[in-house]
Amino acid sequence: MHSFSSTLKSFLFLGGILLFLLMGCHSGKTTHNLSAESKEYLDEVLELLQTKSVNRNKIDWDAFTTDVFYFARNSQTIKETYPAVRYAITKLGDNHSYFNPAINDIADSEEKTLPIFEDEVTPSDIGYIRIPFCIGDTAQTATYIQTINDKITAQNNPKIKGWIVDLRDNFGGNMWPMMASIGSLLQSGTQGYFLDANDKPTEWRYDNGKAYSDTVLLAENKNVFSAYGKNKIAVLINAKTASSGEAMAVLFKGYSQAKLFGSPTFGVSTGCESFPLSDGSRINLATSVFADQHKNKYGNAIIPDIPGSDSEVLVSAMKWIYN
Repeated sequence: MHSFSSTLKSFLFLGGILLFLLMGCHSGKTTHNLSAESKEYLDEVLELLQTKSVNRNKIDWDAFTTDVFYFARNSQTIKETYPAVRYAITKLGDNHSYFNPAINDIADSEEKTLPIFEDEVTPSDIGYIRIPFCIGDTAQTATYIQTINDKITAQNNPKIKGWIVDLRDNFGGNMWPMMASIGSLLQSGTQGYFLDANDKPTEWRYDNGKAYSDTVLLAENKNVFSAYGKNKIAVLINAKTASSGEAMAVLFKGYSQAKLFGSPTFGVSTGCESFPLSDGSRINLATSVFADQHKNKYGNAIIPDIPGSDSEVLVSAMKWIYN
């Protein structure tokens, strides 16, 4: 009896060890023949995603980690983990985050020329201003602000019945010069928010030509004034209005005297931050969703108040202003 009992205990003990090992093979910590360098790099990436992603509270991180490590199996260098990093970012599901590697593992495509947009023509009693994408250094953004402000100034007159703000094809960039450039059409105070995964707000604030993130000054229009006729603002949007372009659409969603015309926006109304990695790569990560000044959350496409095609919206907007 004693011999049988000892044999049974030994069997159960060995079975427990085997079960533990089998469970370990399916955990997120399985190396899948990764080098120590590759595993350490993926751990760094996954920690960043788990602590900063706007969708972090919606993800089963054990399953996520297991999947990413399996995707990266047999990687022996940091560069060999890059496809798995891209895969992980795609799995976040925000459709906005992206990976900028230190070592190009994909052939560089030809640099595309940035588009130039023509302004629409409106009657003298309707102001029109196009807000294009904003990319560049401090001097370039200062020129951006001054150019738009000059166009508002040139049209401003006591007969103005309203303004058309054209956000069509604005694919994004730096939102703060955009906000400062149209300061003459805005009311001072809260313009919107970034809300993180726990709905903690960061304020978009405008005050007398200055655009702030909470209390941090990020852009300034030194020639701002109060424009005539801003009691009606028609905002034009389309499917190519994206990212910071969508932030401007959300800003006007909070204004009772504004209406959006056109088609649903691209659908990445989320705030991104750029995070450096140990090898010099960067992850531009969606860490928040946009909310208007009333804290209505977006995060997806911005829906127009009055739908219409690109060829229709200008006329629709002018009719609404006149009526």
